[in-house]
Amino acid sequence: MADNYQCTLDKASILKAREELHETPEERLGAVQTLKDWIQQQPWLKTPMDTSFLINFLRAKKFSQLEARGLLERYWIRRKKYASWCKDIDPADSQNLKFLRDTLSHVPLPGRDKNGRKVIMIRYGQIDASGKSYSYDQLMRAVIPIFDTILRDENVQVNGFVVLFDFTGATIKLQSWIGLENTRKQMDLVQKAYPARVKQINYYNTGVVFEAVFGMFRQFISEKISSRIKIHGQSMVSVYEQIDMSLLPDEYLPDDYKGSSAGSVKDIVENFIRNELLEPNNLAFLRDLYNGPYGVDILKKPKDDEPQASFRKLNVD
Repeated sequence: MADNYQCTLDKASILKAREELHETPEERLGAVQTLKDWIQQQPWLKTPMDTSFLINFLRAKKFSQLEARGLLERYWIRRKKYASWCKDIDPADSQNLKFLRDTLSHVPLPGRDKNGRKVIMIRYGQIDASGKSYSYDQLMRAVIPIFDTILRDENVQVNGFVVLFDFTGATIKLQSWIGLENTRKQMDLVQKAYPARVKQINYYNTGVVFEAVFGMFRQFISEKISSRIKIHGQSMVSVYEQIDMSLLPDEYLPDDYKGSSAGSVKDIVENFIRNELLEPNNLAFLRDLYNGPYGVDILKKPKDDEPQASFRKLNVD
């Protein structure tokens, strides 16, 4: 991958990056270069070296070099460990696209909210939990490219994202179809090895199925994420208090609503697939990420390779 990085943060995100992440335009590239220099000295670690890729790990760890290194290591360890989800994927594969278009279960809403965050809807009731149509592994292989695409947006890297889970139409089969082991793996991957800032999780149309599924996830959810959970019951009014109506699909708005909307769920998903997921540069990035010679060889890592001190940025006099 060629490195022709140009910062695409808007003014509000630049300010937030400075205040919350210790990122400054003056030291941004120097911090990335420090991380690159370290990577080049680690024969056991192979990773893309693009500034646009590596800077996300620094942002996720508020520009702590040592914490960013640890996150990058965990990222590739988990991608190897959960290879059935993360390796040898072609996002343009007909089966992956068929899943996204047929289920309409994962819906990245266009734009960002007033806090600069990306909102993603996950509609559990749209998923065939019988196991006859696709496996959970197949779901993950279709869905992971969505999140990897979204996380290429620098403004999302800084501001984070919001998830809205909709349990409308979900059946109790969902609990056994996902299963405890997949739940553990998913939470391990998302919480410990993804350079993402999860700012809020919303649950809508909660009931018996929600209680069963959430009961599996609860034991693996970190205290930090737990503090960001909002449970709305059957109230869309409650959802509107957290997510601006103009961001939501037509299907989730009142009949008498006269404001702007994101369009139909089908159109939102199709536009995302065509304009973002399959955008040529993004598709090339994803194909390289999933099929390139990247990963870790822990056996080659020196046993005494322990951090001596933590620092956030270069010491420049």
